[in-house]
Amino acid sequence: MKRFSIIFKQYLQYYLYGIIVLFIVFIFTRSPVVLGLILGLTGSLCITYTFEYYLAKAKDKDNIHISTGNVWRYLTVIIACCIWVLYKEYINIFGVIVGLSVSYVLIILKPLIQKN
Repeated sequence: MKRFSIIFKQYLQYYLYGIIVLFIVFIFTRSPVVLGLILGLTGSLCITYTFEYYLAKAKDKDNIHISTGNVWRYLTVIIACCIWVLYKEYINIFGVIVGLSVSYVLIILKPLIQKN
């Protein structure tokens, strides 16, 4: 589990930097796209955490059941979309989609980055 916390702290650092930068941009622009990106990036943070947590559990030798936390990741996307539906006039769906996609890009690129 120690390796999990080290890896996730790296992701957490980058996500928090992105959210802070987007929040500062939102303060000056009041753009619905930027607010959607903030919502999507926050959801992406939850998705990455869930994936990394279940991946660390799957690597444990005593664990028989292997899961990647699909239900929790889907639930995170559903909650982000429900927030968008409630606040359509303030949040742009394209920003939410791009923000949520960041986690999946990281999941795909993680093995390529770690090999080098």
